[in-house]
Amino acid sequence: MKYIKIIALSLSLVFVSTLVFVGLASAQSFKAGETVGVAATETVNSMLFAAGNNVDIAGTVNGDVYCAGQTLTISGTVNGDVICAGQTIVISGPVNGSIRVAGQTITLSNTVSGSATIGAQTLVIDKNASIGRDLLGGSTNVTINGKVGRDIVAGARDLSINGTVGGNIKGATENLNIGSTGLVGGNVEYTSNNDPVIATGGKIVGTVTRTVPKKESKAVLLAPAVFSFGWFVYSLIAWIVLALVLVALSPRIFGEATELAKKKPGITTLIGVLGAILIPILVVMLFISIIGMPLAILTLLLWFTIMLLTTPFAGYMLGQLIMPKSKQPFGIMALGTGILVVTYFIPIIGFFTLLAAYLFGMGMILTRGKQLLERAKVVTLKPKTKKA
Repeated sequence: MKYIKIIALSLSLVFVSTLVFVGLASAQSFKAGETVGVAATETVNSMLFAAGNNVDIAGTVNGDVYCAGQTLTISGTVNGDVICAGQTIVISGPVNGSIRVAGQTITLSNTVSGSATIGAQTLVIDKNASIGRDLLGGSTNVTINGKVGRDIVAGARDLSINGTVGGNIKGATENLNIGSTGLVGGNVEYTSNNDPVIATGGKIVGTVTRTVPKKESKAVLLAPAVFSFGWFVYSLIAWIVLALVLVALSPRIFGEATELAKKKPGITTLIGVLGAILIPILVVMLFISIIGMPLAILTLLLWFTIMLLTTPFAGYMLGQLIMPKSKQPFGIMALGTGILVVTYFIPIIGFFTLLAAYLFGMGMILTRGKQLLERAKVVTLKPKTKKA
């Protein structure tokens, strides 16, 4: 019980530190729930943090936008950067800054004055869309019907250019297609087994340099495969053992954290996003000041600890959702954590699963830490009764 209190106190310290930083930025806007957003007639004169299954930002935001959810729609004007993650992301309003987004399907149909860093399964840049500077990232299918002001540095299976690229294209792609209206103003340097397909009317102004991937021998190919399988087995066993040890120490903490998260999943996600963003910023701020360096080191260590604990917490939540009637914490933890770790090794899907587990697990830990801190305050403030 002593160690459990130490862990709870440590988590509470990180949460309080985060709240201190949030207090310094009290002018910011926070929205969370099933469906959240900014109405078309609304103006937000600060940074905006939004989390929910459906996020719809139709108004004006004079600041950066941080959002997470299943379906994200930004049809209003953002006078700042956009940093979001979700399943489906549609940006149809102007962004007077840069965007950094990750999702399954991403569609851009308006102006981005800065650069775009995008990770997606399917990325479409519509005819009326434009990126002022560079496009960076990775995707399975990339279709550019609009304009990219400077360079494209990306990896994709299929890259189709039907619009204009002002600079160079660098990266790796299986199929490079230049449509009849496609124009690349610079050079093209890419790794592929296939030559570019250029339709009549399409044009590459600079030179084309294609590098053929090296063919490895069977022995060379087998070694990474064996290593990858071994690493997978080791990771699966290690995570499950760690999770089972933690739930053996205190099944109540995981159970109560899961119940809190099930009641308010949107708030939990938002707290996780805030923790992921604000704790690193807080560490940097503390390191800058000489007085705050010891606290910065402690906070950094606790942050790494939280990162390690996010998978067991998210795994317990997943396991209980799959077995809602089960009263066996070990079975719940083993099932949920095992499924999470397996999905971590699936290409593309693994990235989004890891991100979701990290953000949601952090939200669960910080929410539970806050609750433990509040209980400790009640116990401390409660007057002692004298014996008769």
